[in-house]
Amino acid sequence: MSIKIGVIEGDGVGPEVVSWGVSTLEAVSRDSGLEFEFVKAPVGGSTYLETGKVLPEESLAILRGCAAVLKGPMGRPDIEAGVVERDGILALRQIFEQYVNIRPVKLFRGLEAASPLKDALLERGVDFVIIRENSEGLYARMGGMTATTATDINLFTERGVRRILEFAFDIAKKRGKKLVSVDKANVLSGSLYWRRMFEAMAKSHPEITCSSQLVDSFCILVLQDPSPRKWDVVVTDNMFGDIISDEAAAIVGSLGMSPSANFNPGGLSMYEPVHGSAPDIAGQGIANPLATILACAMMMRYTFDREDLAVKIEKAVQKALDEGFRTKDICAGEPHCSTEVMGEAVLKYLH
Repeated sequence: MSIKIGVIEGDGVGPEVVSWGVSTLEAVSRDSGLEFEFVKAPVGGSTYLETGKVLPEESLAILRGCAAVLKGPMGRPDIEAGVVERDGILALRQIFEQYVNIRPVKLFRGLEAASPLKDALLERGVDFVIIRENSEGLYARMGGMTATTATDINLFTERGVRRILEFAFDIAKKRGKKLVSVDKANVLSGSLYWRRMFEAMAKSHPEITCSSQLVDSFCILVLQDPSPRKWDVVVTDNMFGDIISDEAAAIVGSLGMSPSANFNPGGLSMYEPVHGSAPDIAGQGIANPLATILACAMMMRYTFDREDLAVKIEKAVQKALDEGFRTKDICAGEPHCSTEVMGEAVLKYLH
């Protein structure tokens, strides 16, 4: 029986990069025992302009029948800021209780020149993962706005904090057994609550080296030493996770190299590139498809428990980079290739 994968093409460069994600899943499923059926679910800014809804009920019904979702970036400059994010991106995370955001931070071999950091800081490599709480904090959609004031409630619940920390401890067990919690406990009550729970849970995991770091100092330290000896698994709240994961994407060369997962351990999860819809380059064939392709590797790893297929995709990406293929965002002055050429280079190693 075929497995349904929901496909949200999104806006801007979304359709361009998502198509290569679909091709990747098709290629990697051959002779794997997996058979995928791809079903499109229109969501986003263009859908809003066509139907009046960012997330139509018909699309929601399609997604409910899927095993996983491959999502493109959303957003259009001709729609008021916040509409697509609130009614599309955040709504999907809340509806499907995707309370974990997983953002791997890995510098692929050969992309050192694309990183803003000096070679001496990159010689040990960069390979850590950020586990971000994805349903509470300042993105809990609690608060309001009047003509003179605006309020956002920074929501931390015992259930919400405990389950994201438990997930992070579990990931740390499977990796390097190092876990850093990032907060702002010296100022924010929510962060202090978070730190106290983290420290209490750490006592139950003596095999893991645990520490807490204030978010501002973390942002400095990760630039001074991004190596695996310093960082392995980083867990943090919704807002801080949003910010530090984009900083980390710059370290590895580009948002175009950064995949992510909106993960529900017991339900429907959604995989996507970190980057935005980039309407200024849409249709030009220069967007980097690798973040979307790497998001497909995450789908294999976390939803289908196929580490072998995840590694196969990641190795295909590395081989394409080894051959010298570079899209404009990671070319670092070298000749760059098109979206299509980069996608085809990866597929060559998957077939």
